[in-house]
Amino acid sequence: MEPKYAENIIAGVLFKKKFQWYLTDKSIWKLDYRRLYDDWHLTYQNRGKSDLDFVREVGSFGEFLSTRFRIPVVDRDTAKDFLKQLRDNAISGGELAYQFIRAEHEEQRRALVPVFFVDFDNKRFFSQFPEKDNFEQYAPEGWQSAYADFTAYIPAAERYWIEPV
Repeated sequence: MEPKYAENIIAGVLFKKKFQWYLTDKSIWKLDYRRLYDDWHLTYQNRGKSDLDFVREVGSFGEFLSTRFRIPVVDRDTAKDFLKQLRDNAISGGELAYQFIRAEHEEQRRALVPVFFVDFDNKRFFSQFPEKDNFEQYAPEGWQSAYADFTAYIPAAERYWIEPV
């Protein structure tokens, strides 16, 4: 998988005091799929569509969950299973730094800038997703969540996209 601006994204994850980068599809980072499904259902109702239309177009909740490892809410309790599914998507800061330095175009560099930081240890989710998609509103209940710069939370040695001063 190659980074692609606003589609295949870079997410930094802290779990059990271990930091890791992941290159994934953006959609799996709406951590509370229950809330997301309910919001989509409400949108359908507000547009005058029936429940049958909704299920026909979006699927049942079980079908919807199958698009993300059947985990309804990704939080501290389910992080291990979620991250196990992403093990093939793990990427080192060194590899990201290499790709960032070798990027020939600004769009390639933008695609390599991380857009999410998920801290399972401290229940925090920060987004810098460049498009209007409100990922932060789908953080698990009780988490700190914001559209904000998360650079300070990333270990200094992992800040591959920032040029040394």
